[in-house]
Amino acid sequence: MPYTEFVKWVEYFKQRPIGWRDDQRTYMLLRTQGVKESAENVFPTLRLIKSNEVDSHIPDRAIPKGQFLDKLRKATKGDGSSNMFR
Repeated sequence: MPYTEFVKWVEYFKQRPIGWRDDQRTYMLLRTQGVKESAENVFPTLRLIKSNEVDSHIPDRAIPKGQFLDKLRKATKGDGSSNMFR
């Protein structure tokens, strides 16, 4: 993976932290139990998501593009190499 693509992935995961969807689901459950606070106050990951929505119109902030992402998208049935552990 080229360094420029790696840097874009790092930036992407800073804006969309791993696990934010789990936090969103947990927050929805908390709301049904009567929690009145906003999602951003309860979960820092959701605060990051909300703060980055304002900047989402900038094209360079989209999902990084590059060789690694192309390989991930094409690897529906493995990477084409033989299985070493048969």
